[in-house]
Amino acid sequence: MGIEQPKSEVKYMNIQLRDITSDNFMEYVLLKSTAAQERLLFEEHVASNAFSLAQAKVEPEWLSKAIYYEGTMVGFTMYGFDQKQKFYFITRLMIDFHHQGKGFGKYAMLKFIEHVEKFPCKEVYTSFVPSNERAKKLYTSLGFEHTGGVTNEGEPLYCLRFEKQ
Repeated sequence: MGIEQPKSEVKYMNIQLRDITSDNFMEYVLLKSTAAQERLLFEEHVASNAFSLAQAKVEPEWLSKAIYYEGTMVGFTMYGFDQKQKFYFITRLMIDFHHQGKGFGKYAMLKFIEHVEKFPCKEVYTSFVPSNERAKKLYTSLGFEHTGGVTNEGEPLYCLRFEKQ
């Protein structure tokens, strides 16, 4: 059966960002970005969900959300206010390998942008592993621009500026 690819007119309306709870914890930690059999602490382009949840526990400024499409968990995102840099930062976006190529990353980012625009900020930042061309294409298609800077991990730093009244 499987999940259908969302129709373009549906856009991100059926995407939900939900808290990680005891009810969805195992499903959340079992998501992974590649079909590789083993479960790694750090995957090719993103830290594992288990690592992200542990990081959010010890660094409470980071919030982890499961990404759902029509009731099915398809990925996760982690974001928060980076205390060192003093700006809002999307530190993780991951779509499970079973659901990649269906637009869920874009729809989830649109939903997240809608959410973060309510924060007291005029911009939000993100970064990605330099070899991750899919992430670069996604973020730039949504209006993120390279700042010219890099993170402490050597990842290019991108920024999305909001029009605030």
